[in-house]
Amino acid sequence: MANEKGTFKDFLSSVEPEHQAFVEKLNYELTEQGCDLVIKEAKSGYTASYQLAKKTVMNWVFRKSGVLARIYGDNVNKCEDIIASLPSDMQKKMTDSRDCKRLIDPEACSSTCVKGFVYTLDNATHKKCRNDGMFFLLTKDTAEHISNLVCAEVNVRATNLL
Repeated sequence: MANEKGTFKDFLSSVEPEHQAFVEKLNYELTEQGCDLVIKEAKSGYTASYQLAKKTVMNWVFRKSGVLARIYGDNVNKCEDIIASLPSDMQKKMTDSRDCKRLIDPEACSSTCVKGFVYTLDNATHKKCRNDGMFFLLTKDTAEHISNLVCAEVNVRATNLL
């Protein structure tokens, strides 16, 4: 079942009904900004990956708790105003996530590791793993914040491509 492709409609039908309109709207925004969508099936359900210039910006993944957004915040340091405006529980999720071993010690992680990201929040510098440093459960309270974060990341990446 892994690596079989599905359609966006298949993926969307797996999202809780109360979140489908938001996911569909964000899909439209990201694809309009030039992202390619890749849908795959996995054990836990579909994954939807948004890529810009063949580099993943965000994944939707399913867990028992619901659908989660994994944002690869390579340029999060340029979006610190957005991080500062996040609800405290989302900020706590970011700051409590595991540190990037490779940013702390370049020999501590696999040489294929892309490295995490660095940002400042409340005058403290954080070096977080890109796999869970911005990994948020989609709820009515987190939806717009997820959208703001991922769209800001896409904007910075698209500007860097010019």
